[in-house]
Amino acid sequence: MKSRRAAGRPGRRLVLRLAPGTDLMDGLRDLCAEAGLKAGAVTVVIGGVRHASVEVAKPDPTSPMGVSAKEVHLEGPLAILGAQGMLCQTDDGRLEPHLHVTFVDSNGHVLGGHLVAGTAPVSSTADIVVEEVLGVRFGRRRDPELGAVLFLPEEKAFPEEKAFPEEKAFPEETA
Repeated sequence: MKSRRAAGRPGRRLVLRLAPGTDLMDGLRDLCAEAGLKAGAVTVVIGGVRHASVEVAKPDPTSPMGVSAKEVHLEGPLAILGAQGMLCQTDDGRLEPHLHVTFVDSNGHVLGGHLVAGTAPVSSTADIVVEEVLGVRFGRRRDPELGAVLFLPEEKAFPEEKAFPEEKAFPEETA
């Protein structure tokens, strides 16, 4: 596997709030897809979930990477201390979030890992900030050498990409 890079430019900053009962990953994906986002970096996630499942790494000498994923279910309620990740596109064009999240349970234990989609219903709210990246495709596909689905950045212009027009200062900010 070779290292890769791609250079993009900043687009919009999406600020999202998910309602109680919404799955964290599904809600993130749906609101970003609705906004027409093609690639983004998830920079802020705070709030709470009722429960969640995460994947953590476990040693695996049979894997080309030396590790494999182990799914762990976390009972809630869980507060989200933070998360970071990306919104990627699959080869068929679907938007797919990839989040690594840190939770704290009601006993003060901090737990985290790769969030499994469909396992984290929001309890109160989940507040999220996503930074759009234009001119880059954040791909996710199976790497045949490593046998895992991994991030694959590619420079690519999407004809439908539109950044917001230049922001205007609020009246109290003008001199």
